[in-house]
Amino acid sequence: MSSNPPPIIPPLAPTCLVTDILQVRAVSVINISVTLDSLMPYLMEAQDDFIRPCIGRGFLGEWLLTLNSGSPFVNVNLYDNIYRVRKPLVLYALWLAVDEFGVSFSAQGIQVVESPSHKTAPQYKVQNLKEIWLRRAHKAMDDLLEYLDSNRDLYITYLPEDPDLFIRNTAEFNQQVDIRGSRRVFAALKPIMRSIEKKYLRPTLSDSLFDEVKGQIKSGQQISISNNELLPLIQCAVAHLTIARALQEISIDILDWGIFENAQNTFESIASKASANSDKISVMVNANQADGEAELKALQEFLDSKASPDIYPLYFNSARYVGPEMAKERNEFVNKSDNSFFVA
Repeated sequence: MSSNPPPIIPPLAPTCLVTDILQVRAVSVINISVTLDSLMPYLMEAQDDFIRPCIGRGFLGEWLLTLNSGSPFVNVNLYDNIYRVRKPLVLYALWLAVDEFGVSFSAQGIQVVESPSHKTAPQYKVQNLKEIWLRRAHKAMDDLLEYLDSNRDLYITYLPEDPDLFIRNTAEFNQQVDIRGSRRVFAALKPIMRSIEKKYLRPTLSDSLFDEVKGQIKSGQQISISNNELLPLIQCAVAHLTIARALQEISIDILDWGIFENAQNTFESIASKASANSDKISVMVNANQADGEAELKALQEFLDSKASPDIYPLYFNSARYVGPEMAKERNEFVNKSDNSFFVA
């Protein structure tokens, strides 16, 4: 029999940013019976569904490395500020867990767990608690992203919000349309912005000018003076057209068993924000769509009046250029009965 000692297996790097139940209790008051093991499935789901999309897979991986004391790649700034990411993670996990806690699934069926001293809370209290947790989680996530954006030089693997879009960050979008400075909202709007750029801006600017401005933005190089004049016009149009589309799509869930409107609660005693009704949404859609299209018209007229062989030569030599005399007569901008949209 060999007398060699068994090999020492190094501990695996943690896969969750929360490693102790005390870290959960530092964020929200929970009963002493709640254990980390019981919360772990929800913590992992929250980390994948809410945290990773906002901060990026690589940056999340670096944060996890800081929890492995044997790693030579520990970032002291990450370690000192890990509480900033744990707060939204814990609150999102509690929000996910609350509907399943207190419910038992066994061979006898689905049962509610009660005792003489502990009874199930009324549904409206459960909904109120979920609303509070979710509101706090969203606020904590926005605070985290604001901190990271303000200290980007300390976190190399945290990438800019989206440097290749014409609206590059939350602050630029918020200058055009008030989204309460929410970086989460900006992240949700990015797929719609990409679509707006492709369907509205590329045809308006011409392929060549679109690619030139986009290339300067994406590369991080200084934008030319002439193209920099276009940015405010571009950003204003993109923001309003994005909001017009988002108002119709962002509250819709497309699932593998159908398309659904996000559910509203039906308990009158729940203190939460009610979703806007369809009439108000329709008014906002029409207003933002009209604003966006009017701003596209202003952008097109600006280019037609300014373009020359020396200024915006790519647009001047494209099929889009019609000159200042014809700029106001474009079919897509003139209010006619057979138009697909109208400019106010």
